[in-house]
Amino acid sequence: MSRPTNAIIALVTLGAGYFLSAEPTEGGPGFTSLQLLADCIAMALAIAFANIHNDILDIESDRINRPDRPLPAGLITIRAATFGAIATVVMALAMALLPTVQHASHLIFYTALFAGLFLYNRFLKHVPLLKNMVVAFMCTTPLLRMFLYSDFRFEPLYPAIGFAFLYTLAREIVKDLEDVSGDMKAGICTFPIAAGEAKAKTLATMLVAMTWLLLPAPALFNWYPATFLLALLPLTPITVAIIVSIFKKNFHKASKLIKTAMFCGLVALLIAKAIN
Repeated sequence: MSRPTNAIIALVTLGAGYFLSAEPTEGGPGFTSLQLLADCIAMALAIAFANIHNDILDIESDRINRPDRPLPAGLITIRAATFGAIATVVMALAMALLPTVQHASHLIFYTALFAGLFLYNRFLKHVPLLKNMVVAFMCTTPLLRMFLYSDFRFEPLYPAIGFAFLYTLAREIVKDLEDVSGDMKAGICTFPIAAGEAKAKTLATMLVAMTWLLLPAPALFNWYPATFLLALLPLTPITVAIIVSIFKKNFHKASKLIKTAMFCGLVALLIAKAIN
């Protein structure tokens, strides 16, 4: 229920945020190992909470869309899942007690993050398009975490945050396109259902294309060296493949390809930062 793959993606993004923005100090990376550890554990627990809480609330629609998940499959009870969700919150906030961790910063960020995840799952996730935008924003939180560290540099984060937001928004719309049948039966109104499949496909395609067109921006603003433009080489065929998959209604493949594009973009940022 905790979706370990999603947690790994978030932790890789968090680590990238540290690498991109932390200013090295003499004899060290600019942050303590316990500080990074606390963030990694708390972020993984936040992802677990979001997914467990989501499964609790969506058990009826999951009986149609995702019958193999633990709750609809009867592998775990709602009571046990609720206990697990609460435990993630307690353990994540407890990471602030580790030595060398900036306690106030940790508590403020993760309290706000858990509150945002709860509000999204409870009230926003069935509002067409808004819910997609909120998910896209939430997926940038491992990078936004860096903004509470006063000794970090923020400019290298801007492209990563922008690309993560646009790619995730496109992917969330594609996932809604994939789940139209089950969502209609469950009475859930998503953007493809409210606006129609054609408009949803067009919006997802525009977002992917826009992200590709914005790839030169980090080099133009001198946030990264010109070598970052080499990211266009792998991302160009991937972008074409995503668009083709969307219009062929192979939404599952398109979703996977967007994940691949996000990974390639992140790797390109890290390489460019290392070279700079």
